[in-house]
Amino acid sequence: MNDMEETASTPLHKKIPFIHQFSFDSISKVLTIVLVVSLLGGIGTGYFLSTNSGSKTANQIPLNQKPATAQQDSRTFRDFAEGKIVKKPEPKQGEYTEGTHLLTRDGAMPVALTSSVVDLSLYETKKVKVFGETQKALKEGWLMDVGKVEEI
Repeated sequence: MNDMEETASTPLHKKIPFIHQFSFDSISKVLTIVLVVSLLGGIGTGYFLSTNSGSKTANQIPLNQKPATAQQDSRTFRDFAEGKIVKKPEPKQGEYTEGTHLLTRDGAMPVALTSSVVDLSLYETKKVKVFGETQKALKEGWLMDVGKVEEI
């Protein structure tokens, strides 16, 4: 028999001497110990973090301060216009319209207004300054999504 034939006929556990040192019983014991230690470490870490940081949250609001709403956020609504808010007339059957209200401005083009944040009907016939974002209008000259209204 040559070396090639002898190597092919030799079982794998005889070729790698350290495999014989470990039995399946000792491997399962080690894995069980590692699993139990990991589980206890995770539970201990969770308990420690929950008791130490339970009263501290990143988004706490002081009691004397109201949370910021969309109406108070002036960074989001950079565009503004001044005028008087009037209800837009009801469209004819099948007619496309943009906005629910109009902001009539002295000597300037009216602004079509829409809002999901502010109830514009509360400001009808009042002189106001509206803050919002300009939207792409298909029919109107200027369409604004209103986020903040200030009475003048």
